[in-house]
Amino acid sequence: MSALSIGSEAVRPEGTLVAPSSPAPPTPTGGALLLVGLEHSLDSSSLDALDRVQRAFPPERLATLFDRRNGTEEATMLRTCHRLELLLVVSSREEVDRWREELPGDPTSWRTREGVDVVRHVYSVAAGRESVAFGEREIRDQVRRARSSTRSRHPRPILRSLLEGAVRAADAAAPVVPPERSVAGLAVARLLSLLDRPSPKVLVIGSGAVGRRVATLLAPHASVTLAYRTRPPEREFLGATGCRAVPLGEVPDEIARSDAVVTAAKSGDGFLGPEGLPEGRTLILVDLGVPRNINPAVRSRPGVTLVDLGDLRAAVARPRLPMAEEIRSLGEADACFERLRTRLLEPSVAAVRRAAEAIRAAELARARPFLGSLAAEQEVAVERLTRQLVARLLQPATDRLRALPPGPESDRLRRFALELLGPGDPRP
Repeated sequence: MSALSIGSEAVRPEGTLVAPSSPAPPTPTGGALLLVGLEHSLDSSSLDALDRVQRAFPPERLATLFDRRNGTEEATMLRTCHRLELLLVVSSREEVDRWREELPGDPTSWRTREGVDVVRHVYSVAAGRESVAFGEREIRDQVRRARSSTRSRHPRPILRSLLEGAVRAADAAAPVVPPERSVAGLAVARLLSLLDRPSPKVLVIGSGAVGRRVATLLAPHASVTLAYRTRPPEREFLGATGCRAVPLGEVPDEIARSDAVVTAAKSGDGFLGPEGLPEGRTLILVDLGVPRNINPAVRSRPGVTLVDLGDLRAAVARPRLPMAEEIRSLGEADACFERLRTRLLEPSVAAVRRAAEAIRAAELARARPFLGSLAAEQEVAVERLTRQLVARLLQPATDRLRALPPGPESDRLRRFALELLGPGDPRP
């Protein structure tokens, strides 16, 4: 791969994981920062593998690694029902390798994107075009959470602007999304197709946003009980849907009376296993959690049918965007990348200016014995004059550095500019 390929369509060759090591100083890449995305999802792996990866890489793990990484300017984690992604702004390709060494699971199941491809992907994810339920709205809240949890050392944050822009574009493109276009909607449709009796009894475990949506969509077709962990749903919600509410402690008794169970809890601890199911009863289970809420071993029980996110994804056709919408989406993402590219290149420009300032200061110090005694206002005038001369001389060069297109040739030119003005004796 090139030393820098912002905007290139690069997928990094997969390596072998090695034991984590202490961070080493980053290797410069011409002064420019790299925007990198590392993705593990149902697009590249199985639900079982994603379940293990999400358990092995909780959000606090990202915070710990960021604090140890001197070569990482920004980092955040995007977790959804079928993906775990790390978004990074790093100072070197070696820094990307160090992050990859920490990734759990099969290395070949992690995709790497760079530059504009990261931006295009994030815009697509925020719009729900990578979701199990194509075009769903819930993903926008998950992108917002990733934005708010971004860790940054950069004076002009890049990832927050990227994630904010992606959500704004998704809201503008589809301000209203029907409730059926969601994971909850897919789950309810699949469940109703499997239930062969009128007004079945369904237990929904989890009273968060997904659980409530499942209960709302099921209510016209089934007798629904909603299990909550700490606070029961509001009376207004229960009255509008006709649902019952019970605490989690009553779940075993409710399962024994139910025809189906939908888990939409965030715990993901596989709390429901074969031992928690009634004997000799036909039961349909739907697990909407990653990590899992239901142990896949329940499939071994006679009469039990388990539907998980992998099953839902396999059963749903992925529509293709109309050409006009695809072009507009790519244009919005590319415009966002152009706005962010200046921030990625700013370290390169700053390094050139620092080198030029060092030369200016050294030459002025060398000339001071010949200037004689200067009044305070004369000292200020000399400082201002020399700084302005350097700034005027550098402006065309720094403008060109910022305007260089992505690619290895541009990286070479940036490094050459740094070498011309780099450390060393400034005397001719």
